[in-house]
Amino acid sequence: MADFEDITGWREELAAFEKTEEGRAFFAGNKRYRSRKVPYENLVQVVELIHADEELHAALKKTLWFAQYVEEHDLEAYDEEYQELHPIDAYDTIIFFGRWYLMKSRIQVDNNRIFVATRLATDLEEGRLTSLRTEQARDFIKENYTLYVSFPGEEA
Repeated sequence: MADFEDITGWREELAAFEKTEEGRAFFAGNKRYRSRKVPYENLVQVVELIHADEELHAALKKTLWFAQYVEEHDLEAYDEEYQELHPIDAYDTIIFFGRWYLMKSRIQVDNNRIFVATRLATDLEEGRLTSLRTEQARDFIKENYTLYVSFPGEEA
Protein backbone atom coordinates (compact mmCIF):
# COMPACT_ATOMS: atom_id res chain seq x y z
CA MET A 1 0.00 0.00 0.00
CA ALA A 2 1.23 3.47 -0.85
CA ASP A 3 2.39 5.85 1.86
CA PHE A 4 0.15 8.90 2.24
CA GLU A 5 1.64 10.33 5.45
CA ASP A 6 3.32 13.15 3.51
CA ILE A 7 1.72 14.26 0.26
CA THR A 8 4.14 17.13 -0.27
CA GLY A 9 5.16 17.35 -3.91
CA TRP A 10 2.18 15.40 -5.21
CA ARG A 11 1.77 17.71 -8.24
CA GLU A 12 5.38 17.30 -9.30
CA GLU A 13 5.22 13.55 -8.76
CA LEU A 14 2.10 13.29 -10.93
CA ALA A 15 3.56 15.51 -13.67
CA ALA A 16 6.75 13.44 -13.78
CA PHE A 17 4.79 10.16 -13.88
CA GLU A 18 2.48 11.38 -16.66
CA LYS A 19 5.53 12.10 -18.84
CA THR A 20 6.81 8.52 -18.59
CA GLU A 21 5.78 5.65 -20.81
CA GLU A 22 4.56 3.85 -17.70
CA GLY A 23 2.42 6.84 -16.73
CA ARG A 24 0.87 7.23 -20.16
CA ALA A 25 0.14 3.50 -20.24
CA PHE A 26 -1.34 3.55 -16.73
CA PHE A 27 -3.83 6.33 -17.43
CA ALA A 28 -4.63 5.07 -20.94
CA GLY A 29 -5.21 1.61 -19.47
CA ASN A 30 -7.58 2.98 -16.86
CA LYS A 31 -10.00 3.87 -19.66
CA ARG A 32 -10.62 0.13 -20.07
CA TYR A 33 -12.03 0.01 -16.53
CA ARG A 34 -14.94 2.44 -16.95
CA SER A 35 -17.40 0.25 -15.09
CA ARG A 36 -15.05 -0.85 -12.30
CA LYS A 37 -15.91 0.66 -8.94
CA VAL A 38 -13.54 2.40 -6.55
CA PRO A 39 -13.02 0.50 -3.28
CA TYR A 40 -14.76 2.09 -0.31
CA GLU A 41 -11.60 2.30 1.81
CA ASN A 42 -9.80 4.19 -0.93
CA LEU A 43 -12.59 6.74 -1.21
CA VAL A 44 -12.53 7.26 2.52
CA GLN A 45 -8.78 7.78 2.37
CA VAL A 46 -9.00 10.32 -0.47
CA VAL A 47 -11.66 12.33 1.37
CA GLU A 48 -9.62 12.28 4.57
CA LEU A 49 -6.56 13.48 2.66
CA ILE A 50 -8.54 16.32 1.07
CA HIS A 51 -9.89 17.43 4.45
CA ALA A 52 -6.51 17.15 6.18
CA ASP A 53 -4.51 19.13 3.62
CA GLU A 54 -4.90 22.91 3.80
CA GLU A 55 -4.51 23.51 0.05
CA LEU A 56 -6.85 20.69 -0.98
CA HIS A 57 -9.47 21.64 1.58
CA ALA A 58 -9.35 25.28 0.46
CA ALA A 59 -9.78 24.17 -3.16
CA LEU A 60 -12.79 22.05 -2.19
CA LYS A 61 -14.36 24.94 -0.30
CA LYS A 62 -13.78 27.25 -3.26
CA THR A 63 -15.59 24.86 -5.62
CA LEU A 64 -18.47 24.57 -3.15
CA TRP A 65 -18.72 28.35 -2.82
CA PHE A 66 -18.81 28.71 -6.59
CA ALA A 67 -21.49 26.03 -7.05
CA GLN A 68 -23.66 27.73 -4.43
CA TYR A 69 -23.07 31.17 -5.94
CA VAL A 70 -24.01 29.93 -9.42
CA GLU A 71 -27.20 28.42 -8.07
CA GLU A 72 -28.15 31.48 -6.01
CA HIS A 73 -27.55 33.84 -8.94
CA ASP A 74 -28.96 31.53 -11.60
CA LEU A 75 -25.82 31.79 -13.72
CA GLU A 76 -25.14 29.86 -16.88
CA ALA A 77 -21.71 28.82 -18.15
CA TYR A 78 -21.86 31.40 -20.93
CA ASP A 79 -22.56 34.30 -18.52
CA GLU A 80 -19.69 36.76 -18.13
CA GLU A 81 -19.93 36.67 -14.34
CA TYR A 82 -19.73 32.88 -14.39
CA GLN A 83 -16.58 33.03 -16.51
CA GLU A 84 -14.98 35.68 -14.31
CA LEU A 85 -15.65 33.87 -11.03
CA HIS A 86 -15.10 30.27 -12.12
CA PRO A 87 -12.31 28.88 -9.91
CA ILE A 88 -10.72 26.65 -12.54
CA ASP A 89 -7.56 26.40 -10.44
CA ALA A 90 -9.52 24.89 -7.56
CA TYR A 91 -11.24 22.37 -9.82
CA ASP A 92 -7.90 21.46 -11.42
CA THR A 93 -6.34 20.95 -8.00
CA ILE A 94 -9.03 18.43 -7.03
CA ILE A 95 -8.92 16.70 -10.44
CA PHE A 96 -5.15 16.35 -10.49
CA PHE A 97 -5.06 15.19 -6.88
CA GLY A 98 -7.52 12.43 -7.78
CA ARG A 99 -5.28 11.37 -10.66
CA TRP A 100 -2.25 11.40 -8.35
CA TYR A 101 -4.11 9.25 -5.82
CA LEU A 102 -4.99 6.70 -8.52
CA MET A 103 -1.37 6.67 -9.65
CA LYS A 104 0.00 6.31 -6.13
CA SER A 105 -2.51 3.58 -5.20
CA ARG A 106 -2.32 1.83 -8.56
CA ILE A 107 -6.11 1.63 -8.67
CA GLN A 108 -7.34 0.51 -12.06
CA VAL A 109 -10.51 2.54 -12.58
CA ASP A 110 -11.57 5.20 -15.04
CA ASN A 111 -10.23 8.55 -13.82
CA ASN A 112 -13.76 9.94 -13.48
CA ARG A 113 -14.70 7.31 -10.91
CA ILE A 114 -12.38 8.75 -8.27
CA PHE A 115 -14.30 12.04 -8.36
CA VAL A 116 -17.05 10.51 -6.25
CA ALA A 117 -14.58 11.33 -3.47
CA THR A 118 -15.22 15.01 -4.16
CA ARG A 119 -18.93 14.40 -3.75
CA LEU A 120 -18.31 12.64 -0.44
CA ALA A 121 -16.03 15.47 0.70
CA THR A 122 -18.87 17.84 -0.19
CA ASP A 123 -21.33 15.72 1.80
CA LEU A 124 -19.02 16.03 4.80
CA GLU A 125 -18.48 19.75 4.30
CA GLU A 126 -22.20 20.42 3.99
CA GLY A 127 -23.12 18.27 6.99
CA ARG A 128 -24.93 15.38 5.29
CA LEU A 129 -22.25 13.20 6.87
CA THR A 130 -20.17 13.77 9.98
CA SER A 131 -17.68 10.99 9.32
CA LEU A 132 -17.08 8.39 6.64
CA ARG A 133 -16.08 5.69 9.12
CA THR A 134 -19.50 4.94 10.57
CA GLU A 135 -22.14 2.41 9.64
CA GLN A 136 -24.54 5.25 8.83
CA ALA A 137 -22.02 6.79 6.43
CA ARG A 138 -21.46 3.43 4.79
CA ASP A 139 -25.21 3.01 4.33
CA PHE A 140 -25.46 6.56 2.95
CA ILE A 141 -22.67 5.83 0.46
CA LYS A 142 -24.28 2.54 -0.57
CA GLU A 143 -27.59 4.30 -1.10
CA ASN A 144 -26.23 7.30 -3.02
CA TYR A 145 -23.05 6.13 -4.74
CA THR A 146 -23.49 2.43 -5.40
CA LEU A 147 -22.65 2.91 -9.09
CA TYR A 148 -19.17 4.12 -8.19
CA VAL A 149 -18.16 2.38 -4.96
CA SER A 150 -17.39 -1.24 -4.14
CA PHE A 151 -17.44 -2.57 -0.62
CA PRO A 152 -15.42 -5.43 0.92
CA GLY A 153 -16.81 -8.74 -0.24
CA GLU A 154 -18.24 -7.28 -3.45
CA GLU A 155 -16.85 -7.46 -6.94
CA ALA A 156 -15.30 -4.17 -8.03
